[in-house]
Amino acid sequence: MSGERAYIYAKTCGIIGNSFVGKRVLSLMNVNRLAELDRLVFPEGSRELPERELLPDLEKRIIARSIAQIETIIGCFRNPPELLVIMLQSYEYENLKNALAALANNEAKPSRITDIGKFRTVNFEAYPDIEGMLKNTEFAFLLNDLKESAETLQDTIALQTKLDKHYYTRLYTALERLSRVDRFGIEKIIDNEIQLRNASWTLRLRTYYNMPVERIKTMLITIDGKKDLTSDAIASSAFSLDAPGDWAHWKWAEFVNSEITTPSSSYWTVDPRYFQNKASRHLYKCAYQSFHAKPFSLLPAFCFIRLKQSEEDLLTSIAEGFGFGLSCRETLGILGVAS
Repeated sequence: MSGERAYIYAKTCGIIGNSFVGKRVLSLMNVNRLAELDRLVFPEGSRELPERELLPDLEKRIIARSIAQIETIIGCFRNPPELLVIMLQSYEYENLKNALAALANNEAKPSRITDIGKFRTVNFEAYPDIEGMLKNTEFAFLLNDLKESAETLQDTIALQTKLDKHYYTRLYTALERLSRVDRFGIEKIIDNEIQLRNASWTLRLRTYYNMPVERIKTMLITIDGKKDLTSDAIASSAFSLDAPGDWAHWKWAEFVNSEITTPSSSYWTVDPRYFQNKASRHLYKCAYQSFHAKPFSLLPAFCFIRLKQSEEDLLTSIAEGFGFGLSCRETLGILGVAS
């Protein structure tokens, strides 16, 4: 076991050393065009394509490389830990959200389905036959809801919430099956992730949907019989969205914008996008700082997956930023990576 863990730790260190995390993020600062980003990220596999075609192609390759590297690390275990497999399957949850949204809009096919190889469980080839897609999978529980009411498919917020709750419940169940040594550091990061996801979701639902607090409470992630991971989010629901003083002493106050962030506004209001970016950066730092903390436990592999997914989000955001006319430096500033 120790030999296997030592090899996996060395393998993750090698991949992270060549990834755009830590100080290597600075090498992105002066990239000015999408083609430059492509050459920097894929020095031996860049494409000569018009920018309109290059953007989706580059995003697809960035995601595919992250998945391939995550699969490589999981494959190094003689018995892959369930926790790591579920983390990889987070891509399948996103695939399913895209497929259900496409189905609700009567689209011919989903906008994007990301392949996770042998870890895939949903039969997306059966689209738009939802029963054919979900039968005998972890997601079969959705079929009863969809059969009960045709309107369920149109309630994308409720469906997204169900899938998020299902994901984190599986993740936490797998966490609790680990030894105390392997749980070291991981539980705290997952707890923070759930708490921040609940806080961010509460802000979004209040700001964009004017959703009543009592309904928001039903959409927060809870782990049955475990610690309270919703209290900070619920506390924030009592704060006025346009009163900065209300937020000053909140647990996550440092992630709330202190300035007006919307150019069209002349008054302050809390910005869910700003909060989400700051929260994501905080979770990235937690994973980065914990990566080397316990080399022969499961912590490096867990942090590795989180760091690769953070890198993926960063690179795809920069690519999309070019599509909106933003420079790389501007996108990094918006994400809270650079000022």
